[in-house]
Amino acid sequence: MDAEIMRFCRAFMRDMGDMPIRNSQYAVLNIMCTTPGPHVPVGLAETLGVSKAMVSAHLAALMKRGLVVRVPSPEDGRSVYVMPSKRGKDLFNKIAQVNNEKLNLIKTQLGAKKFDAFIKLVSQVNQIID
Repeated sequence: MDAEIMRFCRAFMRDMGDMPIRNSQYAVLNIMCTTPGPHVPVGLAETLGVSKAMVSAHLAALMKRGLVVRVPSPEDGRSVYVMPSKRGKDLFNKIAQVNNEKLNLIKTQLGAKKFDAFIKLVSQVNQIID
């Protein structure tokens, strides 16, 4: 059972090649690319359910790779917003495209009814382990 779950997870990552970021860093990038900003580290931490220190570490790694930029707040010069750079958006889109292709393949092979049941089960599992 454990081996099958690991095999499934590896299959999603296999076509990414040398993905320059970790899954946890991708989660931060995903939020910034799919939800309206502006984004602040504490808000990202709350959304992910992790510490601000952890998000700050992820942001530092993403900034080092040129995937995220800091932007001063126009309302308060002491505050800083974070947002994906063009390179960050491009990487996010590449990963999302590969994942969508895999999900579409699964849906085609399983059929819509089984695929919907699969998604429902994954959702239930996520609620249990979150």
